[in-house]
Amino acid sequence: NVAVTQVLSATFSEAMSPASITAATFTVSGPGGIAVPGTVMYSGVTATFTPTANLAFGAAYTGTISTGASSLAGIALASNYSWSFTTITPAPTVIATVPGNGATGVPVNLVLSATFNEPMMCTTLTSPSATFIVMGPGTTAVTGTVGCVGAVATFTPSDGLAVNTVYTAKITTGAEDLAGTSLAANYVWTFRTLPAATPPTVISTVPADQATGVP
Repeated sequence: NVAVTQVLSATFSEAMSPASITAATFTVSGPGGIAVPGTVMYSGVTATFTPTANLAFGAAYTGTISTGASSLAGIALASNYSWSFTTITPAPTVIATVPGNGATGVPVNLVLSATFNEPMMCTTLTSPSATFIVMGPGTTAVTGTVGCVGAVATFTPSDGLAVNTVYTAKITTGAEDLAGTSLAANYVWTFRTLPAATPPTVISTVPADQATGVP
């Protein structure tokens, strides 16, 4: 779960010869042993490796300090020092919602849902977690219960929504996938509920009101 923007560093037990800490002695390799291009710097007792581009998602990498690195007294490392790590998986995304963004005429008793592109860690979504939020006018929070199965989270309002009202639903970055990776940003969508029902009216009668001479 190392960030793909990670700057690698190695700290030594004593000051090293700066001239010996270079891209030749501090290397990073990725999948298939392919070298990762980057910039090496040294300060104090710490060497850093800054990759030229972001690392790949869900990939294994190995950092190595070779015996070409030496102390100020010219004493080289006794052996190469290597360590490995794995980057985070891609951030999950919301791929569909019910109702859809900008929907109108939404039933006031609708159960809202958000579908992700992969199974989620449901404990980060279900109540009492505050990662699936619905707000009404004036950012008034709608009370409800959040459920989750696989890649789908649902929000069931405790009471019916108000008629002809705009609501905002939000999945926050607190939602995580099974690898523990959070959404990259909050996902927000809005919708409007249906208008109040119009009562039926009588539009004509036989005989007409106030008619006279009716058979």
